[in-house]
Amino acid sequence: MNNGLAAPSIPVAAADGLISLVDSQSDITIFIKSWSYSHPNDKLQLVLNDKLTGDALLLPDPVPEEGSTLMLTLPKEDVIKDGVYDVAYQITTFPGGVSVRSPATSIRIDRTSPGAALLAAVVLPPEPFGDEVTGLVPGYAGMEQGDVIQTLCNKTPGPFHIVQADELTLRPIEITFERDFLQSVGNENVTIEYFVTDRAGNQSIISLPVQLFLQL
Repeated sequence: MNNGLAAPSIPVAAADGLISLVDSQSDITIFIKSWSYSHPNDKLQLVLNDKLTGDALLLPDPVPEEGSTLMLTLPKEDVIKDGVYDVAYQITTFPGGVSVRSPATSIRIDRTSPGAALLAAVVLPPEPFGDEVTGLVPGYAGMEQGDVIQTLCNKTPGPFHIVQADELTLRPIEITFERDFLQSVGNENVTIEYFVTDRAGNQSIISLPVQLFLQL
């Protein structure tokens, strides 16, 4: 049944609902559009996974114009655990005490570092290489589209790669290293490592190393 209420909006959430690690460490601002049948002293309160939460707001007299933005705050303590949360709001009319709820907007909290306790080493081809060499990054725990894989070559930042959707299942992750760059960071051999940062901002440990010998 349409009660004339719009779902809340969450400015810090990405299009798919993901909230970054930084933003999830503070209270989250929720925007709500005022509705057509509001009255002074109507009570407005957030609903998280079907439970009321946060401080309630009483509408002033005169009430905000229809379609104007109201603001409520979702306490950071309510979203400590990783997972998907449904955020809605409830209006309790005054007088009368009739409560209605809005449609929900889903958000996702992710504080888990990709790769868990181990990132395998880059797999390099055994044969000598020419102007460039391509390494394969093995799959890792929690790999998702949008992850940024940053290589380290003798601890110097090297090429990076953003994980694409088809790399999750259909094809390996390839990263190409130019010989000129490798020779700029090492004379005879280069230690290649990498770390991963996911879209939420969680950073992995450093991977296991692999040695690349710069044959001339």
